[in-house]
Amino acid sequence: MDLITPTPTQARDVLTSRSRLVPFLFSFAVYGVAGITVPLMLLFAGGWFLPKTIDKGPHLSTVPAIVVDVLLLALFGLQHSGMARPSFKAFVTRWVPEALERTVYIVMVCLVMWVIMLAWQPIPAVIWSAEGTAGLVLDAGFWLGFVLVYAATLLLNHFHLLGISQAYREYVIQVPDATVDRLQVNGVYRLVRHPLMTGLLVSFWFASTFTVGHLVWALGLTGYILLGTYLEERDLIARFGASYRAYAAQVPAFFPSVFRIFGRSSRQP
Repeated sequence: MDLITPTPTQARDVLTSRSRLVPFLFSFAVYGVAGITVPLMLLFAGGWFLPKTIDKGPHLSTVPAIVVDVLLLALFGLQHSGMARPSFKAFVTRWVPEALERTVYIVMVCLVMWVIMLAWQPIPAVIWSAEGTAGLVLDAGFWLGFVLVYAATLLLNHFHLLGISQAYREYVIQVPDATVDRLQVNGVYRLVRHPLMTGLLVSFWFASTFTVGHLVWALGLTGYILLGTYLEERDLIARFGASYRAYAAQVPAFFPSVFRIFGRSSRQP
C-alpha cells in the first residue's frame, strides 16, 4: 500500500476516531469488492468456469439480445469515461472527501460490471471454433491477457489505482498523497503506453470458441478503450505537454514494436 508504517499513536488514534476509521474501512471494503469483481469479469468475458458468461445462460432472441447488450456496453462506456473526466471528479469532491473520490469511482465501476454480468444476453451463434494447437494458442492468449491486466495494475500503483492508498494516507498516517507530477516511463511503458488496455484487448479477442455475443462484447469494449485512451491522452498532453507528445511519437499505444522488443531501435522515450 504505502511504505510508511503507522506509529502506535497513529494506529490508536484511527481505532478510536470514527471519522477516520469508517472512511478507511469503507475504502478497504470497496477494494475487496473490486478484488472479486475484476477476476469474475475477466472469467465472464472469457467464458471460463462461471455458470453464466457472455456465451452461457438464458437469453432473448438475437435482435433483442443485441439491443440489450449494446445498451449495457454503452452504460459501461458512459460510466467509465464520464466519471474519469476532471470536471466530474471536481463535482464528486464537492460531496465526498478528495481521498475517497477514487473509491466512489471504483464503487460505480463494480456496480456497473455486476449489472452487465447479470443482465447480459448471450448470443451463442458460433463465428469460429478452433481445436488442437490453434485452440490451445487462442485460450493461452486469453490467460496471457488476464495476467497482463494484473501486471499492469501493479505497474500503475495497484493500491492507488483502486483508491485504498489515498484513504490510507488521509485517514491513517495523515501524510499528503505523494503524487509526482512528472512523466515517468519505466519497464513495460518503454514498449507500450497503455499496458492495462493491452491486457484487456488480448483477453477480449482471444478465445478458442468465438460467438456472436463475444463479438458484440469485444467490439463494444474495444471501441470504449479506443475512445477512453483518446480522452486520457488528451488529458496527459494537457498535463505534460511536449514531453508526452515526444513519448507518444516513439512508443505505440497498445502493441509493442518488434524492433523495440529486440532492442533494435536506438530511440529512447
